[in-house]
Amino acid sequence: MRNSMKTIVFIISLIAYFIYLSISSSFINAAVSTGNLAFAAMVIYISSAVGILVVIYTQAAVKYWHVSKPLKNATVHVKLPLGKFRLADRLLVYFLPALGIIMSVMQARSLSVITLQSMLFMISLIIIIEILFYVNSKTMKAFITNRGIIIRGIDLRLEIPIPSNYHNPSGYYPFNRIITFLDLNDKLLIEQSYDLGNIVLKGDTETLKQIKAVLVANGIKQKKF
Repeated sequence: MRNSMKTIVFIISLIAYFIYLSISSSFINAAVSTGNLAFAAMVIYISSAVGILVVIYTQAAVKYWHVSKPLKNATVHVKLPLGKFRLADRLLVYFLPALGIIMSVMQARSLSVITLQSMLFMISLIIIIEILFYVNSKTMKAFITNRGIIIRGIDLRLEIPIPSNYHNPSGYYPFNRIITFLDLNDKLLIEQSYDLGNIVLKGDTETLKQIKAVLVANGIKQKKF
C-alpha cells in the first residue's frame, strides 16, 4: 500500500478514535464521580480496550473499501487464502496499551503502579486480540488478476504512515510495481516497490504454476537464488 494511502488510513482512524474518546469520556467521568476506584479503573480499562479496537477496525474497514475498488474492475485468474498473521504483525497493536503502562512507571519512577488490574487488563487484551487476529486471518486472500495482485480481507494490522515490513500487506499491486518473484517450491516470494514487506503466496504446484504464468506474461522476471 502506498504511503499516501497509509496516511489517509491513519488519519481516518485517529478521527474515529477522537470521536469515540469524546463519547466514552462521559462514561469515564461518571464512573470516577462514584468514588469507587475499582469500578472507575475497570471502566477506564474497558474504554481503553474498546478504543484500540475502534482504531484497528476502522483501519481494516478503510483498507477493505480501498482495495475493493480495483477488484471490481479486474478479471481474477487465481484466488487463494493467505494463512495466519505472523506474531510480528501483531506487536505494534500490543505496543499501544503497553506504552500506557510504561509511561505510568516512568512518571511514578516506581513499579508499584503496575497493579493486578493493569496486568489482568493486558492479559485479557492480548487474548482478545489473538482471537480476533486468528478469526480475521481467514478472510485474507490474494487475487491474481489481469491488472496486478490484490490483497484483501479484514486486516487488523496497525498501519502507520511509514514503510512497514508486513508480509502480504493489504493493497493493490499493479504489475508495474512488482519487481521480481522467487520460486521457493512450495511458495512464491514476490517483491513489490510500495512497501518493505513481500507478498508470500503458498499453494499447490498447479496453483503456483498458474500464478507464475500470469507474472511472466506480464513481464515480471523470476529471481534466481
